[in-house]
Amino acid sequence: KLILLDSLLQETIIMNRWKVIISSHSSSLLSPAAQTQATHQQASSISTKVSTRANNGGKGDGSQIRWGAAGTAAAASAAMLAYKLYQEKDKFLVQAKEAKAEISAEQIAFDNRVRQYNSPDQIFNYFSSIQLVNKFGMKTTMMSPMDFYSAITPDCSIRSSAGSGIYEEVKEENLPKVRLDKSPISKDSVLNAIGEQGLLSYSDYCFLLSLLATPIRFIDTAFNVFDVTGDEHIEAKEFAFVSTKVAHKAGGFGSYSDVDQSTILASNSGLLNYIFGKDRKKPMTRESFKKLQADLLNEVIQMEFNEYDKGNTGRISEEDFCKFLLKRTKIPPSQKAKMLKRVKSIWPAKARGVSFPSFKNFFLVLASGRELERGLFFLDVENIGVDLDEFRKVSNWVSRSELSDHIAEVVFVLLDDQGKGRIFKEDVGPVLFDWRAPRGFDKSSIHVQMGQLKI
Repeated sequence: KLILLDSLLQETIIMNRWKVIISSHSSSLLSPAAQTQATHQQASSISTKVSTRANNGGKGDGSQIRWGAAGTAAAASAAMLAYKLYQEKDKFLVQAKEAKAEISAEQIAFDNRVRQYNSPDQIFNYFSSIQLVNKFGMKTTMMSPMDFYSAITPDCSIRSSAGSGIYEEVKEENLPKVRLDKSPISKDSVLNAIGEQGLLSYSDYCFLLSLLATPIRFIDTAFNVFDVTGDEHIEAKEFAFVSTKVAHKAGGFGSYSDVDQSTILASNSGLLNYIFGKDRKKPMTRESFKKLQADLLNEVIQMEFNEYDKGNTGRISEEDFCKFLLKRTKIPPSQKAKMLKRVKSIWPAKARGVSFPSFKNFFLVLASGRELERGLFFLDVENIGVDLDEFRKVSNWVSRSELSDHIAEVVFVLLDDQGKGRIFKEDVGPVLFDWRAPRGFDKSSIHVQMGQLKI
């Protein structure tokens, strides 16, 4: 029954989305020059056809001539209207984008369930927006960089998904003309840089997700996985070989491990073009691998921070920070309200606030997942809880960054129901340990096993 309800809900959401999309949405992806040429050609064709029919009708009675003249006039009026609509296309496109930005609560809830519970290949097909058509007519589902951000961000309001099976078809020769949605982070945006080079394939999506899901302290291990030859450089062939294994998913929308390396290397992958160049001869070093993760994390964190910093002040309230922590948790709404009230009573709306560097440091703590859980268990084997200093110490271990006193105090007030100055694993778990699951991080993170120990 739940599956049927989900299916019906998805169909309703898809129909609502398409109500705000202009019928010529596909043509809006092309450059203005191409659109102008198409508009003039269509108008000229209509006028010519109707005019010819009117001339042929001149051999008949006068009514046919009058109808032909009327048809010519109507065609001319239609052509002028079409040209006028084209001149005002920006107004319609802006309205369409604004309507599309108003995402319903049902749609957000359905998208969240897809992120958390579906397999990686199903998530990719659901959030992808483009199908690339090669010269033989073969279609390949691809993501834009902003599709990727939407696929990993719960309650994403920047961009919504159209759903599985709804794509914009783009021919390979038209790919340079396609105008993709850009990341709002204009300065040093790695997503925009990748988008300028092309689109994201399924293997690209899995790699970037794995990069985000890997704690910073294990990034060297992730590099070693891709450095098959062990020469401290990742070549395009090595990357393609490992990517097919990382992206493998039997069932669902099909197995991707049988994709030939030459096919991957010859694909219109913006990620491969960005990393290895279009000739695929540029190697990737350990430092550039780490920088890619750092740049990607920084941009994703900045966009999430900006969701709460509407005025671009560089700070958000303590309450908004706690809302970010409680987002997609399984805590009952009544308990969430009590927790937020406790925080707001100590730090009103115009209090000290949380800066972006502090927000970023704690984001890295949350992204560490099981490492945070292991560290807290190590310090609390007696099950007496951890105090503020111990919590900061563990956070610094797993994130390799300094957690501010203020952030630690806010988290303690949020989680310490009894006000004893100590928090327990049972209190931390639903908020901090389960934070990765709604983003799909646990499905693509690196796992290390030694004997019976698995991390």
